[in-house]
Parts: sequence; structure tokens; C-alpha cells
Amino acid sequence: MEKVLWLDCSAGIAGDMLVAALIDAGGDRLAMERALASLPEKDFSICVSHVEVSGVRCVDFDVMLAPGLETHDHDMAYLYGDGLDITHEHDHDAHEHAHDHGHDHDTHDAHEHSHDHGQDHEHEHAHAHGHHHRTLGEVLEILAQATLSSGARALAERAFTILADAEAAAHGKTRETVLFHEVGAIDSIVDVVAASVLLDGLSPDAVYATNLTEGTGSVRTAHGVLPVPVPAVAEICRAHELSVCVSERAGELITPTGAALLAALSPTFSTPGGMVIEKTGYGAGKRSYPWANFVRASVGRAEAAREGRICKLECEVDDATGEAMGETIDRLLEAGAREAHWIPLGTKKGRPAWQLQVICLPEDSEALELEIFRSTTTIGLRRELMDRTVLPREKVRLALSLPDGTSAEIEGKRVTLPDSTQRTMPEADDVAALARKHDLSYQLVWQAALAACAAL
Repeated sequence: MEKVLWLDCSAGIAGDMLVAALIDAGGDRLAMERALASLPEKDFSICVSHVEVSGVRCVDFDVMLAPGLETHDHDMAYLYGDGLDITHEHDHDAHEHAHDHGHDHDTHDAHEHSHDHGQDHEHEHAHAHGHHHRTLGEVLEILAQATLSSGARALAERAFTILADAEAAAHGKTRETVLFHEVGAIDSIVDVVAASVLLDGLSPDAVYATNLTEGTGSVRTAHGVLPVPVPAVAEICRAHELSVCVSERAGELITPTGAALLAALSPTFSTPGGMVIEKTGYGAGKRSYPWANFVRASVGRAEAAREGRICKLECEVDDATGEAMGETIDRLLEAGAREAHWIPLGTKKGRPAWQLQVICLPEDSEALELEIFRSTTTIGLRRELMDRTVLPREKVRLALSLPDGTSAEIEGKRVTLPDSTQRTMPEADDVAALARKHDLSYQLVWQAALAACAAL
């Protein structure tokens, strides 16, 4: 059974909004608090509360900095004032959360001072407050000193590496030499660590997301007044093929930290087919807009016979070389095909030929049709929508006792049949890799893996 995380980013995305949505969706808040307490940086506290956004009860995640470390992050007049291109949507009082706070306000290790927030709290928009502008190496050293699971640490490191590459590309630096201004701030490090711990605890098998929505106009940053999206966000979206819709809404709706965290998850930009939602969480933004300013995170499962419809594409080709046929399959799989193969046949002219069959999601069919026309000589193809039944499946770890006396672990896949019986099989690629590593035959390792499946 596949565990699914579905992120609705139609109002944009920021680090604190994602953290809040994951908390509300059942993320392990205690694990998050323990991880944040282990950070060597201590000049912050967090506050988790419930607020109302457009009539929807949301979680708000707030990072409060010690006196002297305040930023202009959510000073709307500073970010968008002085003649910058901004509409009435930003004329709301920046100090008004635009939400009604509930009575379950929960502050941890709070200092007396707090600061007001905007879309997110990761933009350190001025140099005037003495913030340390960190390199990627310095940020990674902070992460190394924190008590994190291997999965959370890897996700946080990936997010900051994505940010470093984007900033380096934008400013003509290298990953090692570029300085983090906004995203090197303490509150942004807190956002990334918190989100990484929550995501690792939820441990989804697949992540889906709506298209990101970005605004227009300009915003004042540590590098001066920049167009929206800011260069780092634009570079992350380009490098990681994040699907973005530009709206008529004025202002910055996607922050670098939010974009980097989403890119680190490598989501599929579509609606999950046949998802049974078990928990939904709403993470509030800090700015007052006419639309609902929150990120929604839905956690659920994909079950048998509920994985939606598929599309089958097929055509015949009688003049392709073996090399061309193999390249066609590779390109189709890279373009998103779920399956692609050739079937030998004889045509009406008595020629030996091949039928190309491609299985894909309906939303991918147009791109795959174009690839078929580009990669083959066919001048037409057939398209058919089909229902499908897919067995619930889950990944398992298999403990193997190898013939050379050593032990090892590989991944297996367990499926549940309609009569509730289960079947487990090893992953063939893992078996092959283990056989090469121990200089054993594939068959010997395969038999050991089957024994491990039977022992589950």
C-alpha cells in the first residue's frame, strides 16, 4: 500500500507555511522540537498556534529571533513600498495576521521579543542588523552538529545544496563560495530543519504537488530591488523543472526556501490517482490577501482499483533498426511512460514489423505522442483510455544470510491480493548489486533473498 503526500501550492509556498501544513497533517511535532533544540544556534524560539485564514482553521508556525537579530522580512512597507510595483492586495496592515488566533497558542523557549511575519520568514532583506552571511559549508556544519535522523539530515542538506546552486548561478559564484544572505539566516535554517524532520517522519512513498503559483512586481532584498520571482527562485524552478503558473497577483508568493524544499522532494506535478485521504493539514501564510493564503498538505494511501485510469498508445513500424527501437523505448520512459515495449507482428503487406505499445497517465499522453512521432517513422497512432486494478504495495527491508557467511539488507516489495493474502519479492537490481559486491552468482543471492521473503 503506497503512502502519498499531496501538496496544494496554489497560493505559493514558503518554508514556514510548509512546516505548519505538515504539523497539521500529522507530522511528528515532538521529533521536530527535539531536532530544533539540538541546533547549535540558540537565538530563536518557535511558536505553534491555530489561526483562521479565509474561514479555514490553519496551523501557524512562527520563528521568533532574539533581540538584535530582527529583520525586515515581513515589513510590508519596506518590502513593497517606496514606489515598488504592488497593488492593493498588500495594503493590509503588516502587523495584522489576518487571522483570528485560537486559545491553543503554544510557545517553546520563547524570548520576550518577537517579530512580524510576511509570506515566510526566510528573507533577511537588509544588511543592517549584523546577520552572519553564511556559506554552504557553514550551514552544513550547523546541520552536522544537530541531532537528526539520516533521512532528515539528507533532505535538509539537499535543500541547502539546491539553494546554494541557485544562488551561485544567479550571482556568478560557485556552490562553495556563494554567501547565503536571506536563506543563511537562523529562521530559514529552522524552517528547513523542521520541514525535513516532519517529512522524514511522514515518510511518503510518493509526493504529488499542484502547480506553484507566483506573483508579479518587485520586492526589496539584500541584493536590492529584484523582480518577482527573485533569481534564486527562478533558477530552482528551472533546474528542477518545478511547474509554475504566473498569476496577476502582486507580490512574492514563492520564497527560495519553499522552492528548495519542494525541489528536494522531487514531486510529481499532477493529482494523485485514487488517493484515499486520511489527514489534511493547512499551513498559514503571514500576509493578508483577498485569497486563501495557505499551503494544504494531504496524507493518504493509494489502494487497489483506485489508481485511476491509464492511457494506451500504440502504432506499427516496419522500417526501424534495432538501435532506433531501443532508443525510442529509452526516450519514452524518460518522458514519463509507465511502460513501453515492442511486439513483433506481420503486416498486411507481408512485411515483418513491430507494434509499439506505451502505457501512460492520461495527462502525459500528449507529450508521449509527440515523442513517438519524433522517434519513429509512424504517421499515426491509436489512443485508448483504460481502467486498471493495481494491488496495494509497500516497500520492505529483507535481511539476507549470504552463502559466504555475511549478512546484508536489500529492498523488497510486498503486495496484498484481493483475498488478503500477501506476496513478497526481492528487488532484482538490489540482488544484482549485492551479488557483484560479494563476488557471488546472481542465483545464489536470489535464493537467499527468496528465503528472506519467506521468513517475513
